Amino acid sequence: MKESYKLLKEQSKELGVNFIGNVEGRDAFSGNVDIVVTDGFTGNNFLKAVEGLGKFVKRTLSESLKKNLISKIAALPSMPAIKRFAKSVDYKEYGGALFLGVKQPVVKAHGSSDAKVFEFTIKQAEQFVKNKAVEKLKEQFTKELEEEKQ
Repeated sequence: MKESYKLLKEQSKELGVNFIGNVEGRDAFSGNVDIVVTDGFTGNNFLKAVEGLGKFVKRTLSESLKKNLISKIAALPSMPAIKRFAKSVDYKEYGGALFLGVKQPVVKAHGSSDAKVFEFTIKQAEQFVKNKAVEKLKEQFTKELEEEKQ
């Protein structure tokens, strides 16, 4: 984690990311953060909590909009915006996540993924291979570690 922090801090412009340092969980979706680096256990718990929150918001919003005839009528003009929002936060629109620390690209899809998600995930993996993402990251990490030793 410390090596990742140092590399991202020093190479953020070259990597094309906006590195801001340590963040709180509440800041992950602020729009100011491109990458959150964490250990697998913490990251998985964070993602599961966010997923649960999303399902809760969807359910309670839906219940509120369907509560009575007035709510249903009032919701009609907002439906296109609500659908755009729902699509923007749907994991099915994003494919999988790249695992780092392995020799070849490994992209993990959500456990509930359907064929559409697997299609996106396969396309992501293809892009990682074409762009030699793992090799480039490994080279950069190796370079940084060697410089630290000197």
